[in-house]
Amino acid sequence: MSVVIAMAPVKIEGQITIGHVEIEVSNLKKSRKFYEALLKSIGCRVVVDEEGELGFSNQNFAVWLNEQKEPRVKCAAPTGEETVVSEHLAILVPDKKMVVTVARNMKQNGFEALFPPEEHPQFVPGYYAASFCDPDNHVIEVYTRPPRE
Repeated sequence: MSVVIAMAPVKIEGQITIGHVEIEVSNLKKSRKFYEALLKSIGCRVVVDEEGELGFSNQNFAVWLNEQKEPRVKCAAPTGEETVVSEHLAILVPDKKMVVTVARNMKQNGFEALFPPEEHPQFVPGYYAASFCDPDNHVIEVYTRPPRE
């Protein structure tokens, strides 16, 4: 049985975004290298560096890493055959150049793309993305798309 909930349109002023996300990791030292390479490429810097916790921010968006020796959830590594990885974080960036810059920086730091930078017109014309897998198999996508009208 499925339930469909109909909601009346709601007028919202201003932009709605996700302000921060916290990711559970098993080894903060290994994860730090991955997230520094990725997040510094999009203008984030380390704002908190404490035992078991690391935070990155660019003043608009933040990513927090929290080390757990006994992870609550274990992610299987994607095969690369998926068309879409169900659980992933997708970070919207301004343009293709930034997607390519992130991919280049990740490769220079030893992280190969799960899905290299490329167009994905099946999502929306102009959608351009690259995806990476962190040391705990969390998939992080960096993408751009044309502005919505």
